[in-house]
Amino acid sequence: MTPTVTLAEATDAAGGRHDGTFIRAGLTEAARRFQAEGAPVPALEGKLLRPTVAYALVPPSLRPSLDGRFWIGALAVQMVHEASLLHDDILDDASERRGDRTLVATKGVGPALVLGDHYLTGAYRAAAMAEAPTFLDCFIRAVERTVAGEVQQGRTAGRRLARAEYDAVVAGKSGELFGAATCLGGALFGLGDIAARVELGREIGALYQQVDDLLDYCPVAVTGKPPLQDYGQGKWTWVLELADVQDFSLDNAGILAALFGRAGSKASPARRALQELRTRRDALVPRAQELSPGDEIVARLIDAWVETAARGVEAQERSLGVHRGEAPPTREAEVVRAALEVGGPEAWPEYFGRHAKTFRFAARLFPPEPAARTAGVYAFCRFTDDLVDDPADGAGPDVLGERLAVWSELSRAAYDGAATGIPLLDTVVGESGRRGVHWRYPEALLRGVGMDLRQNRYADWAELEVYTFGVAGAVGGWITQLFGLDDEALLERAHALGHGMQLTNILRDVGEDWRRGRVYLPEEVLGSFGFSAESLGILAEGDAPIPPAYRALVGEVMARADAYYEEAWPGIRALPGWYRRPVAVAAQAYRGIHREIVRNGYDNLRRRARTSMPTKIALASGALVRSHVPTG
Repeated sequence: MTPTVTLAEATDAAGGRHDGTFIRAGLTEAARRFQAEGAPVPALEGKLLRPTVAYALVPPSLRPSLDGRFWIGALAVQMVHEASLLHDDILDDASERRGDRTLVATKGVGPALVLGDHYLTGAYRAAAMAEAPTFLDCFIRAVERTVAGEVQQGRTAGRRLARAEYDAVVAGKSGELFGAATCLGGALFGLGDIAARVELGREIGALYQQVDDLLDYCPVAVTGKPPLQDYGQGKWTWVLELADVQDFSLDNAGILAALFGRAGSKASPARRALQELRTRRDALVPRAQELSPGDEIVARLIDAWVETAARGVEAQERSLGVHRGEAPPTREAEVVRAALEVGGPEAWPEYFGRHAKTFRFAARLFPPEPAARTAGVYAFCRFTDDLVDDPADGAGPDVLGERLAVWSELSRAAYDGAATGIPLLDTVVGESGRRGVHWRYPEALLRGVGMDLRQNRYADWAELEVYTFGVAGAVGGWITQLFGLDDEALLERAHALGHGMQLTNILRDVGEDWRRGRVYLPEEVLGSFGFSAESLGILAEGDAPIPPAYRALVGEVMARADAYYEEAWPGIRALPGWYRRPVAVAAQAYRGIHREIVRNGYDNLRRRARTSMPTKIALASGALVRSHVPTG
């Protein structure tokens, strides 16, 4: 698949094969005359887009009057283009173009460079032979600006460009020759709207380059050059801005995920790129028809470019398994798509707050940078949990396990420094690896979440605390190390706080967990108070009063959680102030759920304990006071 259709296809669609034949015949005659004077002339192969656009911008009523001056001028423009291709092949070390071996590949740099230069110098003489001073002036500027555009692109290689800077590069390297082509007919016939014609040509050329840039990120399309070549060479293009790509560090899978993944209800960057192309097409076509009344070639040509880009994007979506209505996506594609929907750092605080209101309340006390890092870790944890909890598509445990395995592999790759193209991994897990966080923490979280797929009962405290460390204790250690605190005793206090918080979470959700088929309260603890998982379910589904034995059971689990909170407090007080305050508030606010459970008559089977905002504020005040009490 190429950035356009062939000349024959384009002109045939525009209303008749005779236009294409006429254009090629005119150029061939001009080339024959020019070559007879000893000048080098390229083979008239390829799409001949610039001569076609030059012809299209001559109003149909004037086309019978076209003579040798028009065709030699069109040939001059084509010769500059052919020279630029030879030079591009040298710069890119390209081995193939238009399906054939390049001159640089077969003969070497010297012959390719000399021939390119010869075409370029000959083009100036051809342009002068058109005997149209206005066109010659435009042509000279176009050649200079084309070269300047290539130089500018070379100088900016490897860095992100602002859209205005990218547009300037494209206007030069791709737009200017189209501008010279659209100038030609107006200059020869004295049409008086030269500036409008040149500007239209530049914009047509820029649109063509945008199509080419987008197709470079569609490896399944056949574009005549290696896929992802621009990214590999550090050439910034407009599609990277749409994907919010920051640099050239992603691997092929990562850049494709960034371009073809969706964030929430927002279309993928590739889809938004297509929409931009269509919008530009819709703006350009009326202007072309105004300058060349009755012509349809430009409209058909531009439409062919844009729809070819659409086919390339659709084919790439299918290959990645993300196309709606096509073959089911792979497990990796499912996971990548879901992770991309979480978005980047700007979206994580809201995602974090939506799922962890108490933590979000406390995290507001962090300075901005630690707050952002904390939100990222919790977003990672939340997303990981969501992979296996109540999937929207109703997937079973085997599928969920496969998704979690994929996520675990991607997480480890990001931790080791690989670019995945997923902000949640590259920013959160990648940064954690760079900052010295032990892999045992993300790994424990992934394993802990995975336990929910294969285990819904726990025999004793030891077995349960493997789980609570994974889903909570490890998170405390992770964040502590992320902030550069590596003291082992301090990390143990962070683990204790995680154990306590997760036990509180278990106590709050006993009824909800039962209805999801899970019982986290250890069987030996249930048995010591005369309960089993089954009798717990009967109590949860009935309306009988909460019996004293169950109240005592809840009280014992609370006491164990409280012991963990108390174990954590010396570590909380030892933290730097900016870290100590939010952790103290989180601990006290979460522990406050115990009081709400008691206020509900210990009924955590049919009621969910919640702390109100005034209660949270009161608990936070007490936590801040306590966090400054000297350790005894």
